[in-house]
Amino acid sequence: MTDFKTRERAWIALNRVRTRIYRNAERALVAAGLPKLNWYDVLWELEQYPDGLRPVRLQDLLLFDQSSFSRQVMRMAEEGLLTREPAADDKRGKVLRITDKGRDIRARMWVIYRSHIDTGMQSAIEAGSLEDVGVVSRQR
Repeated sequence: MTDFKTRERAWIALNRVRTRIYRNAERALVAAGLPKLNWYDVLWELEQYPDGLRPVRLQDLLLFDQSSFSRQVMRMAEEGLLTREPAADDKRGKVLRITDKGRDIRARMWVIYRSHIDTGMQSAIEAGSLEDVGVVSRQR
């Protein structure tokens, strides 16, 4: 088993790489006139669930912090990226579903996001920033 210091260094390295990728991808998305990554996160999750998700379940699945989630969902619905429909088993509850426009926007965002993931991870690997992650992952 690895020592705590190695696991701590791995955790810090992962977070630094993730933050760098996130910031660079966000800037590129905004420059391209596309939504930010918190919208991508919502669209990606909804695309995985064709029958839709309740907002509370969706929030549990998201990768990125979603402050003002309810307002964000309303804005995304207004933009035609998702629908908010009554739940079949509880008319007071809502189910969120991605639209064709939402799929299209998510796919366009992915081209930029993927590029930044690839470049950021490659740079981190080449710089040796993720060596401790490899050590930790090999220890089971």
